[in-house]
Amino acid sequence: MIKKSLLVLAALLWVLTGCGQEKNTAETSWTTAQMAETLFAPQSGSGNFERTAAGEAGFADYVSNYYHLEPEDVADGTILYAGGASALEIAVLEMTGADSAEDARKALETYIEERTGAFTGYLPEEAALLEQSSAVSRGPYVALLICEGQQAALETFNRYFEGTEPPAESPLPQGGQAPAAPVQPAAAPEPEEDTEEGADAAETAGGPEETPLPEETPPPDETEKPDTGAQTEVPAPSVPAEAPAAVPETPEPEKPWSYDHDRLLAAWNAGDWSRLHTRDREILDVCDNVIQSYISADMSDYDKELAIHDWMIDWGSYDSDTLNHQQNAQPNPDHDNPYGFLIGKKGICLGYTSTFQLFMDMVGIPCMTVHGTAYSKTQEHAWNMVSLDGEWYCVDVTWDDPTTYSSVSRMTAHMYFNVTSEFLRGRDHQWDASSVSEATATTYAWNPYQ
Repeated sequence: MIKKSLLVLAALLWVLTGCGQEKNTAETSWTTAQMAETLFAPQSGSGNFERTAAGEAGFADYVSNYYHLEPEDVADGTILYAGGASALEIAVLEMTGADSAEDARKALETYIEERTGAFTGYLPEEAALLEQSSAVSRGPYVALLICEGQQAALETFNRYFEGTEPPAESPLPQGGQAPAAPVQPAAAPEPEEDTEEGADAAETAGGPEETPLPEETPPPDETEKPDTGAQTEVPAPSVPAEAPAAVPETPEPEKPWSYDHDRLLAAWNAGDWSRLHTRDREILDVCDNVIQSYISADMSDYDKELAIHDWMIDWGSYDSDTLNHQQNAQPNPDHDNPYGFLIGKKGICLGYTSTFQLFMDMVGIPCMTVHGTAYSKTQEHAWNMVSLDGEWYCVDVTWDDPTTYSSVSRMTAHMYFNVTSEFLRGRDHQWDASSVSEATATTYAWNPYQ
């Protein structure tokens, strides 16, 4: 009797488990596009976005390259993301089964972690948004929720499986962007009278000037050669014609350029960069102008360092297109060297540190570049160290110049200026301590009251 009761109980549990699995299929009348759109629409910054969906060009590459998922495991899906300097992103994927959905959820959580590390230090508001974001799965469906209002987003996602009917129309503009106003063709200019005043006005407006005939060439005599439409034989000249002017040789194109710190510094110290590549001369021209404008012989090394540091923060900004998934993103190809920072005004950490290193060497302040990591060793990072009065200090110009939606305070702009090694360790910087000096001095730490 006891065995029979146990068998009945086991059978009941099996049925209940089966029913639970059937419920876990999460049947819904919503498509992944409808889910993603209603989750995305309430977000600030949702008026301008990119969309990619299953079956469209680029979708398979997106889920493979960014989410590290196998495209064949995705039965359907829609991804919406703001791009630019925004981390806002909503994705709803229908996987081939509940197990693959759970694996996808874990992969999306890893993606959130990677994106958080990529934004940390450079775009703090977006990093904060990523830190409270999540990925959730239900049956074969999985959602990536990098957005504001996590609780509301989770509740909305669950309602898709509770009999809620999808909207009749999409809450988002078709295509993701408001259509641009049509460009009206410019009206043809009215012909101007051939007067001296009209000619003067055209010249003032920057119109092309006529090339005057050489003085030794007389104007054509229209009375001697009327235009009859018939071709006449031109007699041979009685005197030898002058030899045609030599065609100037086409200058050889400049060789491909790459940044070389030692080459630029040697030219700077020699005081002659006329033979350098055009890009090298552009870099040195900007450096020369900055040093002439902001550095004087009576300044201390600390004052020189501070002046260069503050000028850099005012001049350039972090190249946020390196974090942008949009197809029209255009990261500066030289953002890792001084050309990208000084000429293009865009840089990543290597662009900031190499520019700061070059300036410090030019003004004679001992400096080194430290290559390390940030965000628990998941992101490559770089910063500088300077020696003042024989003691070393750490300087992270990149993290002193965060991209924010409000003005950066003076305190924030000097948070990582002349700090100790211990301070950086406590602020998510990691490096091989045996390869560089330990910064312990505080004499030349930034003083907010100076």
